Amino acid sequence: MLAFGALSVASLIFWVRRTQKHGGLGAVPPPDPAYPVGAGDYELELRGGARVNGLNVSWPMATLLVGRDQAELQVFGSIAPIRIARGEVTAVGWTGPGPMGPGLKFRTESGRLDRVTVWVGWKSRQKLEELGWS
Repeated sequence: MLAFGALSVASLIFWVRRTQKHGGLGAVPPPDPAYPVGAGDYELELRGGARVNGLNVSWPMATLLVGRDQAELQVFGSIAPIRIARGEVTAVGWTGPGPMGPGLKFRTESGRLDRVTVWVGWKSRQKLEELGWS
């Protein structure tokens, strides 16, 4: 019983430190100033679930707003929306299917979005490609 308690405490400490290292629960580092983002003109709104640096929310608690030049992820429980400039994104990746379909990952050179996955449904891939996010 003592070993289980010690393992639990050690795991909790590891998880908290790892989460803080990446900006805090549900947060990501701010975008690079070289890629300006502001109040966007969004053409597509996708509701789904998300995992952001240890914060998990299920459908419909995450909203991905997408325009041709930028995207914004709003997650229930996260303080600030995550703004993503199209120029910052080097690739859009998809992870294996989950309960709502494949997970969407934005790849950047800085790696600031490495701990962000969004599940927005099966039909979203084509809609995102039409806006230039492929």
